[in-house]
Amino acid sequence: MRQIGMGVVGWGFMGKTHTHALREMGLFYSEADFRPVLECVCTRRLEVARQAAQDAGFAHYTDDFDQLLAMPQVEAVSICTPNALHLPMALKALEAGKHVYIDKPLAMSLEEALRIQQAVERTGLTLQVAHNNRFFPAMLRARQLVEQGRVGQVLSFRCDYLHSGSVDASRPAGWKMSSQGGVLLDLASHAADLILWLAGPVKEVCCRTRLLYAQRPASGGGQTTDLGEDQVLALMRLENGALGTLEASKIATGTDDELSFELYGDKGALRWRSMEADYLYFFDNTRPEAPLGGERGFQRLSCGARYPWPGGQFLPVKNTIGWDRAHMHCYFSFLNALVHGLPVSPGIGEAVALHRLMDAMKFSSQNQSWVSV
Repeated sequence: MRQIGMGVVGWGFMGKTHTHALREMGLFYSEADFRPVLECVCTRRLEVARQAAQDAGFAHYTDDFDQLLAMPQVEAVSICTPNALHLPMALKALEAGKHVYIDKPLAMSLEEALRIQQAVERTGLTLQVAHNNRFFPAMLRARQLVEQGRVGQVLSFRCDYLHSGSVDASRPAGWKMSSQGGVLLDLASHAADLILWLAGPVKEVCCRTRLLYAQRPASGGGQTTDLGEDQVLALMRLENGALGTLEASKIATGTDDELSFELYGDKGALRWRSMEADYLYFFDNTRPEAPLGGERGFQRLSCGARYPWPGGQFLPVKNTIGWDRAHMHCYFSFLNALVHGLPVSPGIGEAVALHRLMDAMKFSSQNQSWVSV
């Protein structure tokens, strides 16, 4: 049984999410020929790192990232820190000879993403970005249908990612509300990744953003104006001329964590919603018209937790799938690639392409114009 020593840096929501995936992988992939081992957790406050090690079962803990990287038993590193730290930490980890699993977005800009790409190519190490929404069985099935030509030529598409967490003007601004965060990097990155993955390359984009409040309470007291956008709207044109839309918002009152994707082609169509994640809706446009409708109509595919082997055995596939399960399969795909010499996806090339699109969206919003990607 191959063991892979893991280091996790950052102990916020995503640090705990990545660790949960690593801890439970042996249960959900019991027949896999490898196991991740929790070697070290690192966060800026030593007492928090100590508690994290105790709670999660890490062998070591530290508040010094260099100390984690110096551990020979750590083969791969999860980077779960705020966006502004992704570039320096990814570069350090790669130069130290560690494979990298990094929470999205890869970096703060295309320029930073290209620097990380150069380091990946120079070191020959593996880097995967944690775009967990690709890894629901329903979305993997959607990709399969696209690759099989069942959708045909894309005619139009739309992807929305809606939250309501920034509606409250009295909510203190954490780093995700600051200029290193914002909805473009936080939520639109997920939506844009799905568009690139399922619909194809974007040729040009016209984008607008909105900041709801000019200032907010700062987490440390007082007020701050260092804020990222609360809403992003974009019109996109694919290379084949198809038009589609992307919306990402944290001011969509009444929503929780609602990601939806629609893809319309000349041979078929797909619809999926994260709040109904077990099911993919597929319309087969090749079925003939018939009296009383025949068999035409959207078919609800029951994808559930039906992962390919060695997944899909625990929990029972008839149980409702959870958000964390897609994170686990995303992480499993990274480790499986390391062990068996397979390509990772989304890898560094896909991450750079995503940043190229997001930089174009930002430039479009600033210049109030269509921008070529």
